[in-house]
Amino acid sequence: MHRKTLLATLACASSLACPAMPRAQTREVLPADVVPLHYDLAIRPDLAEHRFTGTNAITLEVKQATAEITLNAKDLTLDGAVLDEGTRKPVAIPADAISLDKALDRATLHLPKPVVPGQHVLTIRYHGAIGRDTLGIFSMDYQSADGPRSMLGTNLEPASAREVFPGWDEPGIKASYTVTVDAPAGQMALSNMPVARTVALSPDMNRVTFAQSPRMASYLFFLGMGDLERIHRQVDGVDVGVVVKRGDTAKGAYALDQAAALLHVYNGWFGTPYPLPKLDLIAAPGSLQGDSMENWGAIFYSQTSLLFDPASSTEADRQRVFAIVSHEMAHQWFGDLVTMDWWDNLWLNEGFARWMQIHAADVLHPEWKTGLKAQTFFENGRDADAQPSAHAILKQITTANQAAQAFDDITYDKGAAVITMLADDMGADAFRTGVQRYMRAHAYGSTVDADLWSVMQEVAGKPILAIEHDFTTQPGVPLIRVSATKQGLHLAQDSFRSAGPGAGGEAAHWRIPLSVAPLGGTPSSLMLDGEADVPVKGLALVNAGQSAYARVLYPQAMFTALLNKVPAMSAVDQIGLMQDAQALGNSGYAPGSNALAVVAHLPPSAEPVVWQRAAEVLTGLDEAYEAGAARKAFRAYAIRLIRPVLAVLDKRPASAGAANDAITRARLVEALGQLGDAETLAHARAVFTSGSGSAAEQRSALTVAAAKADRRFFKVLLARARATADPLDKLTLYNALVTAENPAFAKTIANIVLSNEVPAGTNEGLLGRFAAAQPDLAWKLTVPRLGEPGAGLDPKVQWDVAMNIASQASDLSRIAQYRAYMAASVPQDAQAGMLGAIASIELNNKVATQVLADVDRWVATQGG
Repeated sequence: MHRKTLLATLACASSLACPAMPRAQTREVLPADVVPLHYDLAIRPDLAEHRFTGTNAITLEVKQATAEITLNAKDLTLDGAVLDEGTRKPVAIPADAISLDKALDRATLHLPKPVVPGQHVLTIRYHGAIGRDTLGIFSMDYQSADGPRSMLGTNLEPASAREVFPGWDEPGIKASYTVTVDAPAGQMALSNMPVARTVALSPDMNRVTFAQSPRMASYLFFLGMGDLERIHRQVDGVDVGVVVKRGDTAKGAYALDQAAALLHVYNGWFGTPYPLPKLDLIAAPGSLQGDSMENWGAIFYSQTSLLFDPASSTEADRQRVFAIVSHEMAHQWFGDLVTMDWWDNLWLNEGFARWMQIHAADVLHPEWKTGLKAQTFFENGRDADAQPSAHAILKQITTANQAAQAFDDITYDKGAAVITMLADDMGADAFRTGVQRYMRAHAYGSTVDADLWSVMQEVAGKPILAIEHDFTTQPGVPLIRVSATKQGLHLAQDSFRSAGPGAGGEAAHWRIPLSVAPLGGTPSSLMLDGEADVPVKGLALVNAGQSAYARVLYPQAMFTALLNKVPAMSAVDQIGLMQDAQALGNSGYAPGSNALAVVAHLPPSAEPVVWQRAAEVLTGLDEAYEAGAARKAFRAYAIRLIRPVLAVLDKRPASAGAANDAITRARLVEALGQLGDAETLAHARAVFTSGSGSAAEQRSALTVAAAKADRRFFKVLLARARATADPLDKLTLYNALVTAENPAFAKTIANIVLSNEVPAGTNEGLLGRFAAAQPDLAWKLTVPRLGEPGAGLDPKVQWDVAMNIASQASDLSRIAQYRAYMAASVPQDAQAGMLGAIASIELNNKVATQVLADVDRWVATQGG
C-alpha cells in the first residue's frame, strides 16, 4: 500500500504529559484450534440497494476437538451455517447459535457437540452492506459519457476482509480462494485470478467464477466489478493488464508500458518469477484510502496513481505513476508471496516496497535521479522519528486499530532509509543475493524480521543483524556531534530530538556504517560505535553520500566554513547539509537561519533536484510567517534567490535533464506564486485563461492562480469543476480550488470537500490540501463534520484527517482542542498513533516564535 501519510507517528508533546495508554499485552488473535485451508466464496452484489449476500464454504483443519468455531466478521449478518455439508452428516447451525463480539469483530458458532479433529467444510450464509467509503467493500459513483456509473471494489488492509466475508482475518493465516460473483451482463468482473468460466443466469446477469488462487493472506483478496475496459500484453508468460473505466484506455497505456518493463526487471532481481498467470492494475474512478492496494494479481490504484493523460498530465505525474506502480508491484513479492507474520513486521512489506520503487526507477529511468530525490523520503522518516516517544520500526501491535495506525512515515520512510543504509554497506550484489535466498526459502509463507536479516548476514559476512537490530528495535535518530582536533575530527553519538537538545529521554546507541570525506578527497568508511577519531586534513563532510540514517551537527564555525564549499559538493551532500541544517535549526541545536544560508550558497546551476528541495525550505519558512513587514522582506529575498535559477533552466537545451528541469521549473513557479510575486501571478492568470502553454505550464498556472483567486476567478474554477464529468479532470480542479487563500471562500470549500460532489474517496486528500492553506479554518469548519455521510470517511480515516489538520497549527491552544477531539472520538488503543500532531504543533510554534527571528536577521544582513 502506498500511504499518503503527511504525519503519522507515535509521539506526545514534551511539555504536556502523555495520557495513560493502556495496551493489551497479547495480540488480539483468533484461537489456534481451527484454521482455514480454502475459501469457496460466492458473492451477489446489489449496487442499487447498496447491499450484498454471500456464501462462504470454508475447508477447515480442526486441530483439536471443539464445540465452538470463532472467526472474524464485522458489520455482517450471519444467517446460518452448516458444518460438513457434502462430506459427512451435515450439522445445521442456526443464526441464533451464532454470537457476535462487536468489540473484537468476531463471530462464534456454537455447535451442538464438539467437532472432531481433521478436515471439515463449514458453509456460512450471510449478508452485509456495500459502503461508500473506500475500505471494506464499497461502490464508487462517477459520471460517464453515457450517464451515471458505479464501480464495485474492495480495499482490505489491514483488517477489513472481515467486512466482506467471515473468515480468519490475520496476515499470518493463509488459505487459497475460489471466488464466484454474480455480475450484470456487459460489466467486467475482476478478482485475484483469471476468469475460469462464465455462466449466463439471465439475459441481464452472469455468474463469473475465477480460478483458484494460491495460499494468500486475507487482506490481499480483491473483488471488483463495473463498466470497465482492459488493455494487456504478455510478459514472461504472464498476462499483464491495465483496467480502466470505459473510455480511458489511452490514459492507461503508459502504466501498461511501465508495468511490463517492471515485471521483467523484478522477475530477474527477485530470482523468483511472478507466480500468478495474470497481473491486473486497476484504476479506481477516484481515490482509495491508503492511495493504492497491492492485492495479489489485482492491484487497485487511485486514479492519479495509475492514469496518465498524454494531453494534460505533467512530467511530475509521469514519475508519480511509475513510483506507485513500481511500489505496488514490488509487493507482489514482499507482502504477497512472502507475508509478514503479524503487523509489527509491517516494514518488511512497506519499507522494502519503498526501497524497490527507488531502485526500479534508477534502473529503468536513471535520468530521473530518483535515488537523489529519495533523500526527501528519508527526511520524512527522520522528522517523524525525532518526535517524543516515536515508535521503533518493529512496533508492538496488538489490535486492529493499532494496525491501522502503523502505516506511517517511520514504517515506510525510516524503513526504506535503513534498508538503503544496509544495502549500501553490504554491496548491491550481496544484497540482491540475500533477497533471492529469502524469497526461495519463504515463498507462500509468513516471516518475521530476523528471517530476512539472518540470511543477509550470512551472505554479507558482516554483523548485519546487529546494525539492523539497533535501528529497528529502538526509536530515534542518531545525532553525530562533530568537533575539531589537532589530528582531524572527533565524532560522538547523541540522539536528535525535535523538541530540542534539552528534551531528555532515554539514551540510545547505534552501530552506524559511516563515510567521512575530505572536501575534494577520497572518502573513508568506519563503523561508528559510540565515539571515534578520524584523521583528516582540512574540512570534511561527515556522512558523505548521505547513506547513514543519522543527522550531523558541526560546530558553527565549521558549518560556516562548509557554506563556502557548497557549490563544489555533490548534489546529495548539498541536500543532506540543507536538510540537517533545517531540522537542527528548527529544533534549537543550531541557528535557525542555517538552512536558508545553505540555499543562499547554492549556485543557480545546481542540480535541479536540489533546487526542488530548496524551494520546500523557502516556502516552508514563508508559511510560518504572519502578514507584515518581516514576511514582505523575506519574500523579496526568497524571490531574488529563485529568479536566477529559472533563468538558468530557461536557457538549458531541452534534451539536457529535461524531465527534472520541467518538474523544477514548475515547482519554482509555484513557489514564486506563493511568495506573492506579482509578475508570476499575472502570467499564471494569462496562461490559464488563454489555455496556452504545455500541460506542465497549464498545471502550474492553475496552481498559482487558484491560490490567489479573487471571487470571480474562484467562481469560474468552481463552475468548471462542477461541469466536467471526468473524475481525473474534476480532481485536478478541486485540488486547486481548495488551496485558495482568501478566507471568504473557506465555507464553500468545506462544504465541497465534505460532500459527494468531489470524486469518490478524494475527500481525505482535499481536506489535507485545504488544511495546508487554511489550517485554523479547516479545523473549525471541517473537523466537527468529519462523520457526515456525504464525506464518505471511514472512522479511522477521520482520525487521520483530524491529526493532519491539527498538525498544521502553530497556536499552542490547538493542543487542548486536539486532545478533546481524541478523547471524544478515538478509541484509546488508536490514540498513541495520533499523538505526533502535538509535537508538530509545538515545533511549528517554535519556528514561528524563535526561528523566524534568526531568519529575519539573516535576511537583513543580505540586503533584504
